[in-house]
Amino acid sequence: MLLKCDKINKYYRSTTRAPERTVLEDLDLSVETGTSLAIVGPSGSGKSTLLNLIGLLDKPSAGTLYFNDRNSEQMDENARARIRNREIGFIFQMHHLLPQCTVLENVLIPTLADPGKNEPDHRSHAETLLQRVGLLEHAHKLPGRLSGGEQQRVAVVRALINRPKLLLADEPTGSLDQRTADQLADLLIELNQEQSQTLVMVTHSQRLAERMERTLYLRDGRLWDHDQNS
Repeated sequence: MLLKCDKINKYYRSTTRAPERTVLEDLDLSVETGTSLAIVGPSGSGKSTLLNLIGLLDKPSAGTLYFNDRNSEQMDENARARIRNREIGFIFQMHHLLPQCTVLENVLIPTLADPGKNEPDHRSHAETLLQRVGLLEHAHKLPGRLSGGEQQRVAVVRALINRPKLLLADEPTGSLDQRTADQLADLLIELNQEQSQTLVMVTHSQRLAERMERTLYLRDGRLWDHDQNS
């Protein structure tokens, strides 16, 4: 089991006197290694909040999250940061590429936190991945010279550079046209199947969700196997 959420709760309070707003309530989730999962729900349902918890970017208000059999509550900030860098890859709706860096430099940014590995090895791996997504010939271009779909593919390669066990995607096709979105979905599914990388994606797109092995719906702070509105 790569990921397990046990009775996760997340709530926010805007001020000390304001009532708590519950986003996630007693949420349970188990994700096996090498599987693909879509989490679907309306805006404001807590999809991104859940992804931030899974990605160790945030901590639950209550409950326990296990990553690769490790209790996240027992990790200090350095341990959480190492896992985020080495074992989890993040893909967001906006690619967040640095405009002043080349495609290759953008891809290699996550490796800067791991100086113990050989730089030529990182570069060779980056070039292999760029070749895999059809962008090696653009390696020395700035992102502004690429299309939106090409920039998002660069973001995917950047997420993969450290060979993560878990790939998290937050609305990765939300800003793309349908043809480009389908191509990116093809790529993510191929990588999941070829490299046995676990893929967890949050999306508004039912079309995209149906391509994952499993779909869960986030309603009322919990995950359901079937859409409550269906």
